[in-house]
Amino acid sequence: MIRHFTATAFIIDSKKRTLLLWHKRLQRWMPPGGHIDPNETPEAAAKRECKEETNLDVDIIGDPTEDLFTENKQEGQMLIKPIAMLLEEIPASPERGEEAHQHMDFLFVAKPLDETQAVRIAEEESDRMRWFNLQEVEALDSGTEIFSNVKAYIRTLLG
Repeated sequence: MIRHFTATAFIIDSKKRTLLLWHKRLQRWMPPGGHIDPNETPEAAAKRECKEETNLDVDIIGDPTEDLFTENKQEGQMLIKPIAMLLEEIPASPERGEEAHQHMDFLFVAKPLDETQAVRIAEEESDRMRWFNLQEVEALDSGTEIFSNVKAYIRTLLG
């Protein structure tokens, strides 16, 4: 099975809403995300995908972790710990010339750096984008409008 590394970010604003995009190919509301480029860290990919897909500059939020490099900074740096790592089944896409494959997805939480910054849709990926509060996400149908795991993560993050 072919596997790709990907990164996804649930952008949460100060009003406890999350920004979702209507994914054209998958026909579901999804958080921004995509493939990790060569030599890119997962959190850098999540930030880049947020900018490309929504126009928002974001900060990736992570749990506090002990910096194991404090004594020897030249040895490396700590990466932001994702909230989850998933193995997702991606169906074949003949129109894109893609076989069925899997995504090894790093899930992050992000916050907008500037909540007055205008959002803008990346039209090649989506034709709709909007902020959802928890009640609006709960009202979405898990069979046709949102994947159940996406809804479950939003429930955890906004609940």
